[in-house]
Amino acid sequence: MRPARSYGGIAADERMRGRREQLIEAAIEVMARDGAGALTVRRVATEAGLSTRFVYESFADLDDLTGAAFDMTSRELATAVNTAVRGAPTGRRARITAVVEAITDFFLTRPAKGKFLSTRAYGHPGSARTRLARSEDYVAAFAALLADLVDGLGAEDRAVALTSRFLVSAFGETMTALAYGETPYTRDEFVHDNVELFLGALDGLDRIADQSSSSDSS
Repeated sequence: MRPARSYGGIAADERMRGRREQLIEAAIEVMARDGAGALTVRRVATEAGLSTRFVYESFADLDDLTGAAFDMTSRELATAVNTAVRGAPTGRRARITAVVEAITDFFLTRPAKGKFLSTRAYGHPGSARTRLARSEDYVAAFAALLADLVDGLGAEDRAVALTSRFLVSAFGETMTALAYGETPYTRDEFVHDNVELFLGALDGLDRIADQSSSSDSS
């Protein structure tokens, strides 16, 4: 089997990966700037500075492209959050602050990707389907964090699952408002107030855990 040809010292498969990433970034920019209705193969190719044939070579269709874009952006956000949590001091406030800061800063420093991850990304079928699937990943991640911070409740507990869904949904809408400049907060004020809301949810879980423990012992 002959090795793939290289051009300018770059192997063919590496060039393909590079073009794929260019097209994903271009799709994100188009949707964030002009909305889901503006997304076409030609618009993506023009934004990326590539021929339309590379879009067809890299993706089955626009749904495939937007799904890949949502997957990539979600992974980048997850990496940012995981890095922040690993470096955070122990304790509820410190860890919740690390999560809120990481997500907030991701949206503020990558505005196109923040808008693309927002609830308004439901406008395109491909990103909508992928977003719904990834929402379950977000719920599971929050459940694991909450269970680690509340004594007596595991990640599979129904109260933890309920609170996780509540937080993912509510915080998602809040982040959408931030991404589109619709919330009258500075960055630090936004982080502070959201941390307080998260801590309030944890206080509620504490009470549920206490009630559950009392019921079990009676």
